[in-house]
Amino acid sequence: MEKAKNIASRLKKITDARPKLSQSLLLRSTALIIILIVAFGVRMLPVRWGYYLSEFDPYYQYRQAKYIVQHGLLGKNGWISWHDYLSWYPWGNEIRRHSYPGLPVTAAALYLILNALGVPLTYGPTLDPLLSDPVYIFCVVFPVMMGTLTCFAIYFLGRDLGGESVGLFASLFLALDASYIGRTSLGFFDDETVGIFSMLVFILFFLRSIDRKRSLRSALFYAVAAGSFLGYLSASWGASRYPIVMVALFAFVLIIARRYSPRL
Repeated sequence: MEKAKNIASRLKKITDARPKLSQSLLLRSTALIIILIVAFGVRMLPVRWGYYLSEFDPYYQYRQAKYIVQHGLLGKNGWISWHDYLSWYPWGNEIRRHSYPGLPVTAAALYLILNALGVPLTYGPTLDPLLSDPVYIFCVVFPVMMGTLTCFAIYFLGRDLGGESVGLFASLFLALDASYIGRTSLGFFDDETVGIFSMLVFILFFLRSIDRKRSLRSALFYAVAAGSFLGYLSASWGASRYPIVMVALFAFVLIIARRYSPRL
């Protein structure tokens, strides 16, 4: 009898320790999860034709990621010293002068982490030399992962700007946006996969850093984070010049409108 009481008491403690979720929070969380599942599923649709990179640039990016996995980023044989004689015949291509390291470095780092954790990245029995390469398989799936993650990031940006409903609609619209699907679908391993993500996160942190409602310590943290993501964006995508110019224009408008703050 006493044993049963002890069991009941322990079960009650476990029940009391469970987080209490309101109905609205549960509905919002469910809606966001469904949106992210839709974003992932839509971008995985090209799998019907197999795990292949599309277009030419993704293969160029894959070669860089593969090289970083094999030789590293720095050093005599690293990516930074790589002179690729398999392109731009007959002189070859000095990679560090003509390529952005952001995407291949990110993909190589994530691949090495997953590989260290023992996550299988194989296609199965095949005679195709590309499909037998786990780095290639990871590069094929990488755009889908980043596209889904970006839909999650824009949710927070929309929520900061206009509330919960704006965040959910922003995430839904980006998840189903045809042009963005084309740049983050299975196999499109190119700069936009990390470029759009880092651009949105930069804008999110930048706006939080100049928000007067936040503490100075919090604003400083977001300012450093915004600068870090802007640096990452600049190292990943040539289109980084556009958000830089837009932020400069935004700051200029704030000054003209007399809404300048020392936090800016």
